[in-house]
Amino acid sequence: MKAWLILLLLAVLPAQAAMDITRELEAPEHVAPGQPVKVAITFWTDSWFNPPPEWPDFKIENGSLLTTPLPNQLLSRQKNGISWSGVRLERQITAWDQGELRMPAVEITLTSPNQPPVTVPLPELKKEVIWPKGVEQPDRFLPASNLTLSQKITQYHASKDDKLHAGDVVERTVTVKANGIVATQIPQLLYAIPGTDTQRLTPVNTMLKTGRGEIEGAQRVETLRYLPSQAGTITIPPVKLRWWDTATQQWQLAELPGSTLQVLDARAAGGESALRGTTDDGQWRTVLIIGSIVLMALLIWFTRRLLWRSVLYLHHVWQRFWNPVPLPELTPTKRGER
Repeated sequence: MKAWLILLLLAVLPAQAAMDITRELEAPEHVAPGQPVKVAITFWTDSWFNPPPEWPDFKIENGSLLTTPLPNQLLSRQKNGISWSGVRLERQITAWDQGELRMPAVEITLTSPNQPPVTVPLPELKKEVIWPKGVEQPDRFLPASNLTLSQKITQYHASKDDKLHAGDVVERTVTVKANGIVATQIPQLLYAIPGTDTQRLTPVNTMLKTGRGEIEGAQRVETLRYLPSQAGTITIPPVKLRWWDTATQQWQLAELPGSTLQVLDARAAGGESALRGTTDDGQWRTVLIIGSIVLMALLIWFTRRLLWRSVLYLHHVWQRFWNPVPLPELTPTKRGER
């Protein structure tokens, strides 16, 4: 009986869960400024997590932590014959300049209800960051593991003659897709050209993700509208983007061809008015009005008796409302004769 009581007491006592935390830096052999790398924090326990793991605070020197979180992962390990379960949290960090990307040693205190706090020391992590040879414009330096460049040029005409006139619009859309970058690293590619006014649309930045939700890169769609103001020839320049291939450690050049467009004189306003007058829109509008009048007349004809009765009834109601009804006198008229 005592043995059963002891077992029952052991069962209801709060379990003491062991906790641990590790930190890792995932980076290739050569890292350039602006090239994102991963830092992983893994929370370990031999029972359950309470409360759930959260990203800890620690200092980063010569770099910054990117705000976009990566999907968490579940891990397991064997240590000293004990099975541990882990939750791996990953974030991207990027170095600002050449030098050393460094995360100093830090102590993290883990807390859990009904258990004493556990302090775990995390060792220092560092990685050398070097500018590649041949960097000409550090502010336009673009490191990527893969990059593609595409464009679409569309003309919008005020008429259907398929010819470009002054006052029409030429829209150029350039799309950049790159792996291993963030969208803000892609420099501006489209600029105004002589002989045209321009309208710049807001660039659209999106993240490129894998099937399991991991961020592998970014996409930037840049659109510029050219508005020719006079007749002549406009030359849309080619686009050249020099980028650093982090996979092969070589410079690459992505190019898009330009084009030359002939612009005719602006269309005459009188000619446009004449063209508008010859369209079929006015004829259809006239037919629609005549048809509506005919339908209304037929409806009145077939419902004439009902309409007449309705008119008489309304007239009767109106007369009763405005003709006063005499009421008998409420006070005696011969009160003084008594």
